[in-house]
Amino acid sequence: MTDVNFDKIQVIFIDWYLTLTSVTFLNKLKIENHAVFKKFIEIIFEQNPSGWQYDWARGKLAKEDVAQKISQAGIMEYDNVLKTFADCCAHQTVDFPEVFKIINTIREKGKKVVLATDNWDVFCDYTIPNLGLDKYFDDIISSNQVGFLKRDEQPKSLPFFDNYLKNNHIAYQNSLLIDDNALNIDICQKHQMAGIMVKDSRDTVNILQQMAQK
Repeated sequence: MTDVNFDKIQVIFIDWYLTLTSVTFLNKLKIENHAVFKKFIEIIFEQNPSGWQYDWARGKLAKEDVAQKISQAGIMEYDNVLKTFADCCAHQTVDFPEVFKIINTIREKGKKVVLATDNWDVFCDYTIPNLGLDKYFDDIISSNQVGFLKRDEQPKSLPFFDNYLKNNHIAYQNSLLIDDNALNIDICQKHQMAGIMVKDSRDTVNILQQMAQK
């Protein structure tokens, strides 16, 4: 698996996009109207020199602010943008539903498993309740709620994780992040948190399965 000492790990943080799912938050729109989907993507990501999608992910912007930007571009009416966000996010799925059973096995061994995602309010408002994700994890940390991305760091801390770790009396050295993003892994390891980088959701399932068998 890796050189991670699983015995000393008290909490496993698992990323969402490209780690548990390959389904984008606008996937339903992509299937139903690819031309409009492409315009949404251009506004949010490609024609966005200020990078305000990161402000959205840090909770400094809300879905209403983003809907306003899209409607002002003449792509879709404001109310319909919000409805599209809700509809698309409610239709997200994990790639391999069996992952939840594996996670439960790990939790039964006394390890905490936390969904840790750099994400927007639409994920919290629609995806989490629709999939009932709070049933499968000990907790869910989303960047829009804590105000920091996983990569955000202070000299001796990682604000994204800090409140959870302090509230549960867990040290960085007893924590593990599973993520597809090399930058997130590197920064966590810099702060003595173990990290495992995955290529895709199948890789995640395989790694968790090995942990469940420990």
